[in-house]
Amino acid sequence: MAGGSEQGLRQRKQAATALAIERSAVALVLEHGLDAVTVDMICAASGVSQRTFFNYYRTKDAAILGAAPGKLDERQVREFLVSDSPDMLEELLGLLASLVPVNADTRELVAPRMRIISESPALMQKEMERLSGVHEEVAEVLYLRMRRAAPADESAEDTRRQSALVAHLVPGILRFSLEQGDGAAPGAISGLLARALTRLVPVRLTDRSGTETQAPPRL
Repeated sequence: MAGGSEQGLRQRKQAATALAIERSAVALVLEHGLDAVTVDMICAASGVSQRTFFNYYRTKDAAILGAAPGKLDERQVREFLVSDSPDMLEELLGLLASLVPVNADTRELVAPRMRIISESPALMQKEMERLSGVHEEVAEVLYLRMRRAAPADESAEDTRRQSALVAHLVPGILRFSLEQGDGAAPGAISGLLARALTRLVPVRLTDRSGTETQAPPRL
């Protein structure tokens, strides 16, 4: 028991140190600009030594970007693949929830971090590289689920293109979820996105004569 308590305390201290470094890095970049901020400045602001800093982050950019995205939970992936729910998007968002930090202290860095990334092509490229693994994993999981429910006349290539397209939306959905905070339940985001997409691409109906018409956008 004592060993477990000590390990838990050590993990909490490590998490607190990492958060202090990331907070300082983000705040300094917002104040001085990315190019002007140095590792020394981040260490001074967060109260850690350079040695401690490099135990947590290899570079200044790594501290600004924060922890890399995690992996999808294998059990949840299996449940997603065998589900017959008609609301695949809501289930996908539930699956992605494990990638979204639930710590309120971490959430507060999302908006300023996104602002910094959006203003730096170099950081944007690094963030895209970090997300590429998640994108590929999500695209493959989506393909397997969508292929199982695909119409008989739909080719595997068409299904794969659809899954890849939806997977490209995932980073934006995750950012939106983070920015919304605790009110961004999977069901709420799923409904919001469905309404937005319906306005962009109205539902197409076919009448008895076979003529295709557009239904009015849902409100």
